[in-house]
Amino acid sequence: MDTIQTPALLEGSITQAQFNKWKHQHKRVVKLSVEDDDGKTLYAYFKKPTITIRSAVLQASKIDEFKALEVLFKNCYLGGDAIIAEEDDLRLNITTSFSDFIQPKPVKIEVL
Repeated sequence: MDTIQTPALLEGSITQAQFNKWKHQHKRVVKLSVEDDDGKTLYAYFKKPTITIRSAVLQASKIDEFKALEVLFKNCYLGGDAIIAEEDDLRLNITTSFSDFIQPKPVKIEVL
């Protein structure tokens, strides 16, 4: 009797093949982790936002900061532990951290 090999899962319950596909499609993948109320570490993977996504987040932020985070999550979240997408507090915490990470970096200006 043949046994079916199940691919090993990476952190966040994704396969290496899925991760490789994301890397190929998006070039950069950001992995974030958060602990749930029981102390279990959960993982989420995001792609960096395009200028179009950033624009949508900015527009939403003018109305409601939480809506802006939802727009960011819905457009950049690739996958990970499913409970993150299901529970508001986990989704809010991880998306807030992702938002902080993608903020513009300081630029040095020198007038010559």
